[in-house]
Amino acid sequence: MTFTRLFGFALLFSPLFLTAFENKPWFPPIAELELTLAYSYEHYPSVSHAFDPSHYSSKDHLIDLNLEVSFLPKWEAQIELNLAKTRKLSFGTRRVGLEVRYLLLDDVAGDPVSLTTDLLLFYVPSRNMKDVSSPYHAQGNFELGMAIGKEIDQEYDWVYRFFGFFGLGQAIRGYPWVRSELSIQRNYNNRHHVRLFSEGYFGLGPHKKIDVNHFNGYAKIQHQSVDLGINYTYLFDIWGSFTFQYAYRIYALSFPRKLSSFSIEYKLPFSVL
Repeated sequence: MTFTRLFGFALLFSPLFLTAFENKPWFPPIAELELTLAYSYEHYPSVSHAFDPSHYSSKDHLIDLNLEVSFLPKWEAQIELNLAKTRKLSFGTRRVGLEVRYLLLDDVAGDPVSLTTDLLLFYVPSRNMKDVSSPYHAQGNFELGMAIGKEIDQEYDWVYRFFGFFGLGQAIRGYPWVRSELSIQRNYNNRHHVRLFSEGYFGLGPHKKIDVNHFNGYAKIQHQSVDLGINYTYLFDIWGSFTFQYAYRIYALSFPRKLSSFSIEYKLPFSVL
């Protein structure tokens, strides 16, 4: 089956599938579902501390599908499917995951800040452990996280949103990882959103060398990366939103270096009630 036909299949049946999980500490309205479909193109020219070969690059195509629902006043869940085609791997599943989040504080309802905790569980097929483009430690993984944010309002609408996220994860083998995100977002007339963000991902393993041709995941690698990005979102009246995003890796250790990522995303809110 060709890549184009698979992409069309994913579009047609996307409500049955599971973009990357949302970290922001604000939930959709109760009983509203948000379906997100995203496509990303990534390229990196080299891998830090790589050998066999020492020079390795890749152009990767990613499809992310996410379904999010706030099923109780303080509870939210997301299911996700990631698909990928890389230099080393043909098109196929990259990750399947489930996240459950709980709202501890809500600044929209009058608390000083919004504060959430979350549990993330995800499975990575074994074939992805052979590919340095796949940023995972092992097949089975979990992560505990916390996000804190603040809205700056003007009359009935928010103008600025600030939030930070911190996550600590562990796979079924190897060493833990730490993940972080900082974000600032501007709202223009509830039609245009512009967001600046940074993302960090740090593995706590003891080794720095990356054996590209005998790779077995990042479980024991002391990998480090910091990405900076910007995105623009256009909001339709009722038909959801489109987002365009660019991110660039400004720092990497034992990880793909100077990675550039271009993404487009469509988000559709709907209700079954």
